Amino acid sequence: MGKTKMRVIFEYEFRRGTNAAQTSRNVNEVFDKDVANERTVRRWFIKFRSGDFDLQNEPRGRPESKVDNNQLKAVVEANPSETTRELAARSEVTIPTIISHLKAIGKVKKLDRWVPHELSERHRRNRFETCCSLVSRLKGDPFLHRIVTCDEKWMLFDNRKRSAQWLDKDEAPKHTPKPSIHQKKN
Repeated sequence: MGKTKMRVIFEYEFRRGTNAAQTSRNVNEVFDKDVANERTVRRWFIKFRSGDFDLQNEPRGRPESKVDNNQLKAVVEANPSETTRELAARSEVTIPTIISHLKAIGKVKKLDRWVPHELSERHRRNRFETCCSLVSRLKGDPFLHRIVTCDEKWMLFDNRKRSAQWLDKDEAPKHTPKPSIHQKKN
């Protein structure tokens, strides 16, 4: 017997004034043992008492997400360095929900690439000219064997974090100059 037919019988018994225990006994006597569970009948009777006589199941599963992927993509492209915590707070959803939506629109988290220094065009030209002159000098007068070098051990603790950004999978992260290794004097 289908569930909808059983629910019709539950409603009939409810309207007759039978209680849940007697209804489950009656149904099990007529149809088959353990067809109607008393707890199930009670749950339907509570629903009927509240005035709801809809015999269909309530929707199950997770509720639809409030996040619009197009809007999320626009927000991330406007500010790719925004964190998942900030995006979740803005959308009023959980962080795992934001992460799954970011994955769905093809965004991945990438760290900035460190570059040794941020050089101006003038600095680049000077370096190129210096390298060219050293190469030309090396051809005429070999001097590299006379250079003495030594190594010095030192350590600087700089607890700076690299910033991350949400980018497309094939998109390259932006370049950020490394912080100076020498601390500034106050």
